Amino acid sequence: MNKILVLLATFSILMVLNFGAAHLFQANIVDLTFPVGILGIIITAPNNPMTDLFNSQTYMEVEGKRGTKFGRIPIFASVAYTLFAIIITFFYYKSYFI
Repeated sequence: MNKILVLLATFSILMVLNFGAAHLFQANIVDLTFPVGILGIIITAPNNPMTDLFNSQTYMEVEGKRGTKFGRIPIFASVAYTLFAIIITFFYYKSYFI
């Protein structure tokens, strides 16, 4: 149950960021879905155990400095949001791609 809530919270935060950025820049929501998805991946990546490849220090040295981690659910949600954004963008601009 907790994992579902974290997943839904991540999607909700990304959607609110998407709508807020579209309103702030007076842009189309579809145009900003991909950048917001990438931003979500970047934000969750440093705090995620799956992204230890990006750390130059070993896991044991970084573990104490990092504090609490989000877990794997937000990075999966951000990646899913980004893939969904790619699909939506493709269908929205299908006439340009085909």
